[in-house]
Amino acid sequence: MSALAYNVAVFAKIARRKTNRRGSTKEKANMDRSVQLLGALIGLAAMLIIGGMLAVSFALKNGEEVTAQAWKGRSDAQRALPPLPKAGMPGVVTPENELLPVLPETARRTNAMRPFSDKLNASARPFSSVLSADDRERAIACLAIAALYEAGGIGDDQYPVMQVILNRVRHPAFPGSICGVVFQGAERSTGCQFSFACDESMARWRPSDRAITEARARAAAMLDSHVDRRVGLATHYHTDWVLPYWSNSLDKITAIKTHLFFRWRGYWGTLASFRQQSNNVEPRIAALAALSSVHLAQVGQPGDPSALADIPVLSADAVAGGDDAVTVTSNARAGEARIAVLNLPLDPDSKPGGWSLNALALCGKRPECRAVGWIDPTRRPATFDAASLAASPPDFVFVQELRNRTQQPYWDCTKHAKASMSRCLESSDHPARLVYGG
Repeated sequence: MSALAYNVAVFAKIARRKTNRRGSTKEKANMDRSVQLLGALIGLAAMLIIGGMLAVSFALKNGEEVTAQAWKGRSDAQRALPPLPKAGMPGVVTPENELLPVLPETARRTNAMRPFSDKLNASARPFSSVLSADDRERAIACLAIAALYEAGGIGDDQYPVMQVILNRVRHPAFPGSICGVVFQGAERSTGCQFSFACDESMARWRPSDRAITEARARAAAMLDSHVDRRVGLATHYHTDWVLPYWSNSLDKITAIKTHLFFRWRGYWGTLASFRQQSNNVEPRIAALAALSSVHLAQVGQPGDPSALADIPVLSADAVAGGDDAVTVTSNARAGEARIAVLNLPLDPDSKPGGWSLNALALCGKRPECRAVGWIDPTRRPATFDAASLAASPPDFVFVQELRNRTQQPYWDCTKHAKASMSRCLESSDHPARLVYGG
């Protein structure tokens, strides 16, 4: 007997007892009718509840159709997704506040005490790339170089880093290209997402050709559906001897040697949120030109500004001078190709990263090229030679030598912050030596 039926029976029994003691036959009849009506109403309610439970059960068995119908019935406010998370994203804090000021030993103890998430660590879907030709090669180069500088030369350590990068490409909080993800923030005052792009690692150490070849093969496998299931849907990681400000705001999901991997909490850490379609175009990254020929800029293609979001790039018309500004080095020997020295107008409101992209466009495919520029155009000499550049040093020098894959910017680091792809102009005669040798 159900609880509802039992309660009705008890109520009827009590009512009859009271009527037998106090009431007349007519009162008994009225009471019986009341009890019957109450029982009918309660029975109807029970049927509605049971019917609703059966409907929910059916809905669970036919989830896709019912979910779609329910979705259509929702208001715009109900359909709205939660705002994208900010923890661990560029610009939330200044670079100096990215890491908490603690000793490595303290960081290790703190990281060890923080528990791993007890929620399911779902695997990412395979990344089946549709990139072709040079775009695919640029993506492979970015993925391989990032893994080498972030994790070293061991393949088992490189795969997790590559998986995090691919996870980010699919997440709407990040750029939609592999190179865009790897070098996100590289030209901003708020700093990089991957430390090697900002901490001078590429200037201090170059991987061996063998290491690059092996990393490229692993990167190609990742683009062709290989998945590192250990890190699941991780979008962040850090070594165990540092404490980023964001680490306690995300779910810690696994550890691989000294690296700890994290995903966002709530909806943005679920498989459903990794829905962004990757771009079919990969930007050229000037910092990789010496390591990968597919990142050499072409005439009229200074790079993809979307990957370097806030760098203003001058239009072709704004890059004045062109071939009219070409002069020839005074020390060119007979029979040798002469070096083009080009005037590069500098926008004082831009950043050196933007000047670098314009210099790439200006030099184009010239085998050897130097681009020089002054923030104050009145300081530019009427003619270029070693003496005039030493007397009025430029604020920016760009050196291109395609035979050895060199595309190197230099600027005054006392006026503009040094970036991973730059070197500093060290003295007043340094620009002349870069351009004319000696």
